[in-house]
Amino acid sequence: MKTASILIPVLLVCLCLTGCTHLQRLFQQRGEAPPPQPFTSVAQPTLEQITSAINRNSQSIRNFTTENASIHMTGALFPLHSRIIFERPKRLRIQGTATSLRGQEFDFGSNDEIFWLWTRTGSGEMWFCRHDLFPISPVRSAIPIDPEWLIAALGIVEFKPTDRHIGPHRLPDGNWEIISHTQTPSGQFIKQTVIDSQVGWVVRQELRTPQNELIALAESSDLRFDRGTGIYYARRITVQWEGMEGRMTIDLGSPTFNSAVPFAPTMFVMPVFEGYRAVDLTGPEIMQQRGVIMPTLMPAQTPTQMPTQTQMPTQTTIAPGVSPAVPQANIQTVIR
Repeated sequence: MKTASILIPVLLVCLCLTGCTHLQRLFQQRGEAPPPQPFTSVAQPTLEQITSAINRNSQSIRNFTTENASIHMTGALFPLHSRIIFERPKRLRIQGTATSLRGQEFDFGSNDEIFWLWTRTGSGEMWFCRHDLFPISPVRSAIPIDPEWLIAALGIVEFKPTDRHIGPHRLPDGNWEIISHTQTPSGQFIKQTVIDSQVGWVVRQELRTPQNELIALAESSDLRFDRGTGIYYARRITVQWEGMEGRMTIDLGSPTFNSAVPFAPTMFVMPVFEGYRAVDLTGPEIMQQRGVIMPTLMPAQTPTQMPTQTQMPTQTTIAPGVSPAVPQANIQTVIR
């Protein structure tokens, strides 16, 4: 019940004069020239001004890639060194490794049809699901990653005209709040977007049920401006959602936006790891096993417990147990 567009964009919106000064100091403290001010300073930005600015920034991001990202989970002993690649509209790939000796720990991906999740600690299973069938999956509350939610948390977000937006309202801390009511295949949700009044970018997003139950939240920090593209983004994102213990913090490192070089055709194709069978989250097996628990994303092992590279599973050409519901074009063959 948590598939929905969560808003976590990172851009400059209409802001007051003191906010412009604050933004300039923010960049000057890092030794950077302040970015251009694309909006007229106003004391009370309107809903249309804020949402239009957020949408423009998000829509200007066609793709991005970063080779030096890191992911840290609450309670984990070490972060994952990660590679993150995104391409509109739903193509996303996140691959994480612990050390050069241990090898790959985590593979999450999404294309226009399906998404998948593999972890080394995944009890011999690769989980996958079609986007359009995810709302009916009996184990959706156990999925630690929702592709639409994660893409939005990384900054690819838009205020949809089909949603009902209320605000902006001034919060006690001086920031702005916009409340959005949205209807999704998983049901109706209420989204809260908190916008920093001095800098003018989104600092927090919450997704709740109509009964006010928290489904997911995202917080962003460390505002950056890509001068080559004019894109604003947050380098650090912290996310949490229903069914997840603790929080996940993503540091994007040094992303590259809107590359003209096309990605490899296999980049957004589900891989097959030797010794791991593919399990459809809406297949008969899952339907008969309600209450199944997803594997943890991060191993709780110390470096001295790490296996050698020879113990790493390899990726092969045939996926044992792959459901016919998965288009064969979405099965990737990569030998590492």
